[in-house]
Amino acid sequence: MCSTPKPKQKIKGKTSSNVVSILSQMNAEQRKLFTERANEASERREVKKQKTILAQIQVDQNKDNVSLQKNTMTSKPWHYWLISASFSEIFHTLLHKKHAMK
Repeated sequence: MCSTPKPKQKIKGKTSSNVVSILSQMNAEQRKLFTERANEASERREVKKQKTILAQIQVDQNKDNVSLQKNTMTSKPWHYWLISASFSEIFHTLLHKKHAMK
């Protein structure tokens, strides 16, 4: 069994027998306002978290779509691409291949 590391110095601090919470020092109206603000903040955090998750899912889906399109282009013969390509894409591809051959 492993032993837990022990601090080299003893921790000095005051211990209090009377623990007082923040809410116990407030009246009913202040507590109500405090809980409303805390709930609103919690809801904002949840909404932000959901937006972040949705954005990440969308990014992942876009990456999947791009990779799927690349795989589709490479898996089919070149004449399939030639039928669906525009003239600008054809010329762009031909010009880049000529520069690559030099």
